[in-house]
Amino acid sequence: MKPTVVELVNVILQRVAENGGVPPSVDGMRSWLIQQGYRKGDIDAAFKKLRPRLNAENAAVSCTPGSVRQLSVYEACKLSPEARNALARLELFELIQPHERELLLDRLAQFEGEVGMEDLDYLLSWLTCSVRDVESQQTIYHVLEGNRQALH
Repeated sequence: MKPTVVELVNVILQRVAENGGVPPSVDGMRSWLIQQGYRKGDIDAAFKKLRPRLNAENAAVSCTPGSVRQLSVYEACKLSPEARNALARLELFELIQPHERELLLDRLAQFEGEVGMEDLDYLLSWLTCSVRDVESQQTIYHVLEGNRQALH
């Protein structure tokens, strides 16, 4: 790798660190680097080297804590209103991970008819609570019951 590309990679990483780990926009960063006197070809080479890392950091930033995935029409119709609310609370309080939610919704789709709280409770105890400690299990059950005192 050319010394200027190595220097550019270091400058870009330093700029990302100055932003608190949040990568600035690529276009903004390119124009800033051109103003600093770097050549376009070297900038392209540096971004090519950093693309996997910047994409991973952007993905981590875009997944905001406490966000709830919108259910599809089929999923929303399949779940009873109480089960939808309980699932949303579990997601909002980050008591289930996104991959656990998707696995849960996949299993719930196999049930016949509308899925209520009892079915949701059964699948949660089978899929997620079996690999959690007792405190996490109790917190999940309190949230399912709608107990607002569960999280402190």
